[in-house]
Amino acid sequence: MEQSKTRKISKIYRALVNGILNQDKIIIKQPIGTMRYPGVAKGLQKPALSKVEVLERDSQLNQTLVQVEIESGRPHQIRIHLSFIGHPLLGDPLYDVGGQPMCFDSEHEDESFAEDGGYERPAKPVPGDCGYYLHAHQLVLSHPTKNEVIKITAPLPSILRTQAETEELM
Repeated sequence: MEQSKTRKISKIYRALVNGILNQDKIIIKQPIGTMRYPGVAKGLQKPALSKVEVLERDSQLNQTLVQVEIESGRPHQIRIHLSFIGHPLLGDPLYDVGGQPMCFDSEHEDESFAEDGGYERPAKPVPGDCGYYLHAHQLVLSHPTKNEVIKITAPLPSILRTQAETEELM
């Protein structure tokens, strides 16, 4: 009998968060979103896992540079998970401490909310241009037929580099 291959895809991001994370490594398993199933009135929460590793702490600016690895990929997963642990992305206009949308209140009319998360729609939405510091840095996957590991790396913007990485470029 032929053994089945397990394909693993790992997505690694860099992020700059508010506050100082005390732990060097954190695993966040907070479920995100809801999947609807027949016979399950309210649906079931979708599992999500984020592995956070501190790269640098800047106590003067009260911010931490982190690397986040995810194997799944729920909409807004990293933003929600980091805010859930009390460290939202620096400049994130949407998620506040606790993983909840900042503008969630009863004054808004239904048509002002997006369908995928219950938060207020931005006036001029542009994907990736929301004012927060999150960058898809690496993608690691196994080739489907050659049994080789493929690693794709996107250059980091200067604000998401460690001091050592910045010095290497000089």
